[in-house]
Amino acid sequence: MALNWPGLLAWSTKYHDGTAPSNFQKMTDEDRAFLENAMEEAFGKIEDPNQVVLEALGQIRAEDRTDASICTSLEVIDRMCDDPDVSRNIEKLGGVQILYDLARSHGGSIRPRTLELLALLFSNNPNIQEAGVKRGGIKLFFELTREAPVASEDRSKAFRALVALVRHIEAHEDTMLRSEGGLALLVELLDLKEESRTREKVASFVVSLASNANLREEEAGTLLSAVAPLLEGVAAEGVQYREMVAACCLELARLSPPTSLPSLGDAVQARLSALRSAGAKAGDGDEGAEMASLQECLDVIAGRKA
Repeated sequence: MALNWPGLLAWSTKYHDGTAPSNFQKMTDEDRAFLENAMEEAFGKIEDPNQVVLEALGQIRAEDRTDASICTSLEVIDRMCDDPDVSRNIEKLGGVQILYDLARSHGGSIRPRTLELLALLFSNNPNIQEAGVKRGGIKLFFELTREAPVASEDRSKAFRALVALVRHIEAHEDTMLRSEGGLALLVELLDLKEESRTREKVASFVVSLASNANLREEEAGTLLSAVAPLLEGVAAEGVQYREMVAACCLELARLSPPTSLPSLGDAVQARLSALRSAGAKAGDGDEGAEMASLQECLDVIAGRKA
């Protein structure tokens, strides 16, 4: 059964009446609630989610497409991706290339939503990751990340899509790091001018690379010089951010050249001292995991000096 696209698009009439260029903006909570209710009603009658996604992709490519119809189609695809069959078949349906083209051609609220959806499709999905790499995803996401303003949503979402594309596939991580200049990009995105969620994502990716033994000593040393300064202002960030930065410091302490460790040790010791002064204890409370990682980091540094 085909979806009632006019019904799904009813929420958009206040933005676009067909007589003037669209001034479409990001959906309000009210608009999203209306659309979600409309989708719930429509999806209850759907027998083949792959056909629904095919229709949505057709809406994205349609000559008479509007920003509202594109946005609605992205929401429909997102909802259908709950079905594992859709995630497996998105490349067969032509979806990867269509979403790549959309990320290139449309800015505003559409680009970050498209990138968010691509990251979802790539996550823990090796076959689609392979398809995404073959279609030039690494270069595309690099370009979008570098072209986007510092601390922007576009920049954050483009980097997240890049990480989802290559993560846990050694050959593609290697290409990203060593053929496309990924190491320099990681250092750039660790700058304090970037939003904390982006820095946290970089730290998480570094931990993953280290855990998978896909980070060389000299690369770890380069990253260490960018990660260590984050400890000074870490107290102003959330628990998850603090824990991830501490975990990243620990992994880099294990891998970096011994000559680069003293500066990390000083930064870790300063953060631990501040935590202890505030009454925090390793393994206890919100600071427990952070303190445990930082203490282990110091132990690793001391052991590598011996």
